[in-house]
Amino acid sequence: MRGWDRITRNVAAVLVFGRPPLVFGAFASALWVMFTHDPLGYILGMGLLSLALLFDWIDGWFAVRYIPNSKLGPLADRMMDRLVLSIIFPVLAAGMFWRFERVSDTEQARLQLLHALFVLAICVLILMRDQFASFLRNFARRAAEDGDEESASLTRLRTLLAFPLAVLLYAYAFYLPTEGWERFYRALDWIDGLPMRVWFVIEILFLVINITSITLFLRKYGPLALDDISGGDELLRRRILAVIPNVLTLMNGLLGITAVVFADHGRVREALFVLLGAALFDRLDGLAARRLGLTEPLPNQAKRGVQTGALLDDISDAISFCLAPAAIFYLVMGQLDGERAWWVTATAVVYLAAGIARLIYFTLDKKPIPGFFKGMPVPAAALFVTAPIEIAYQLGRTNADLKLPLMGLAAGAMLLAAAVMNLYPVRYLHIGRLMSRRPLLLWAGIAAWLILVFTPYFGIAVLATTLVYLVSPVLTRQIDPAHAVLEQRSGR
Repeated sequence: MRGWDRITRNVAAVLVFGRPPLVFGAFASALWVMFTHDPLGYILGMGLLSLALLFDWIDGWFAVRYIPNSKLGPLADRMMDRLVLSIIFPVLAAGMFWRFERVSDTEQARLQLLHALFVLAICVLILMRDQFASFLRNFARRAAEDGDEESASLTRLRTLLAFPLAVLLYAYAFYLPTEGWERFYRALDWIDGLPMRVWFVIEILFLVINITSITLFLRKYGPLALDDISGGDELLRRRILAVIPNVLTLMNGLLGITAVVFADHGRVREALFVLLGAALFDRLDGLAARRLGLTEPLPNQAKRGVQTGALLDDISDAISFCLAPAAIFYLVMGQLDGERAWWVTATAVVYLAAGIARLIYFTLDKKPIPGFFKGMPVPAAALFVTAPIEIAYQLGRTNADLKLPLMGLAAGAMLLAAAVMNLYPVRYLHIGRLMSRRPLLLWAGIAAWLILVFTPYFGIAVLATTLVYLVSPVLTRQIDPAHAVLEQRSGR
């Protein structure tokens, strides 16, 4: 039995401690490929990285089965994970820029540069997340709290996605077909041929998982750290907590700018998908502020006239849901028509002005209706107008007969949304509270849109959904606002 125990411990040690050398070998192979363009380096790097992926998948199972009482094992596994991520993701960022340098087509090169920058941002976030998690664990351990456990399901999901994503990105970044190696590269043609939107969606999902992981760490260890930092000062505590919803608000505005960049590169479907993400962050920042108790003033403190969070929220909404749709309309109509007619500029300006007027009214309104918006909210209006733009761009490029009618449809949607946003007597049900009451509906909708984003029907699905919301006051006008007050007090 002692011999078997020795064998199992040696195998476990190889599985855990063998990953960094394998990944470092993949890093050296990547340098080999970049300097020599030798396919042998690509094959070796893919082999080493795939073997490291296999080790990563089975080391935990092996350790639990054969050495369940090991105290060093979990700590070593976590340390090896950090080493592996610290090695491989910077390599992937460099590989994406190397691939961008090899693209000759100007339009494709711009898209590859955008993708390389996005991968670089993900790499930075991953490394920051690991350092931040390590800091919070050590702090909790020093404070005699449980600092060893994280959300097991989320950690496993992140681990299961990180390494396969790294292998796919490695295969994509260093893919360089060479004469005489056609049989090998033919097996990887499908990776090179994946549409760019597939990469962006996969990477965005991984980005969301990492952001969620950071949020869970803050939720578990944040109160302990705040008590130590604030020293009983409630005002200081609130100011620190306000960073969380403010970051979510900034993500909203950043995604709006990203949507415009995508549209300028001809990726209108991705722009629509990113605006959906901006609407989600717009929902999350308000929810976070309420859950953290930041919406009510302190008992002995008067409510200030201008609050930083509210001002930042208005600016982000103006960027993502007023300026971004107007800019996308202006850019896409110009790409379809070849020149921008006066009515294109006028329509964009009218929508932008109407959206800003709607935000000003919403901010200054002293008698809001609980659970309802007066006029169509700007996030819904942004999705309502961007969906026809995506449809027009998709169909108008291939069918000249449909180009002008579809451009007219997009312009009509812009003008209709501009009017409906400012029809203040019309009450629109708060979509966020509806989704809170029907979480299954929320997740089913997210799953459906994630699937449809890979199909030509994504814009049609978003347009159909927003059309239902456009006419929803006919069905929801009988709802008593008092029910919304009860929901708000119950924390829904």
